[in-house]
Amino acid sequence: KVAIIGENGVGKTTLMKLLMGELSPQKGAIKWAEKAKPGYYAQDHSADFAGTEKLTDWISEYARVTAAANGEDLETLIRGTLGRLLFSGDEVRKSVNVISGGEQGRMLFGKLMLSRPNVLLMDEPTNHLDMESIESLNTGLEKFAGTLVFISHDREFVSSLATRIVEIKLDGSITDYRGSYEEYLASQGLD
Repeated sequence: KVAIIGENGVGKTTLMKLLMGELSPQKGAIKWAEKAKPGYYAQDHSADFAGTEKLTDWISEYARVTAAANGEDLETLIRGTLGRLLFSGDEVRKSVNVISGGEQGRMLFGKLMLSRPNVLLMDEPTNHLDMESIESLNTGLEKFAGTLVFISHDREFVSSLATRIVEIKLDGSITDYRGSYEEYLASQGLD
């Protein structure tokens, strides 16, 4: 579980976009291992929610593939996923373009759950989330058996998850530390 830290403007989000192929590197190439199946939670996900479809229709796009691959009932999978995301009753008929930032985040977590990645790339996943949602996310990520690469300014979140710290500095230097966030801070004389 790798935390990428650094001041704003050092290129953390750019690195994530490079890893996901949303940007092309100026030199070289980025290649994933053959069995890597990355899933991405972008910091800015407003474009994902520009349409007018209902929550059930939005999530069904991702649920269809999972249901077909696993022989699951599509409607049950959609309702179950939305329920785990704390959407119920009439809420599931809301249009995606009117939901809050926190609700958008929950929907994207649902998309990731359905795609079942073995590598999660997450850019500021706690933004717009209330404490209960952050705690649930934290618990889920602690149990996640795959690789997690995340950007966060939330020290408690970083501290609870990271087993490796990559700090990018404004001068372009990079520190790669294998250990907890507290150990990293101590190694830098910042505890």
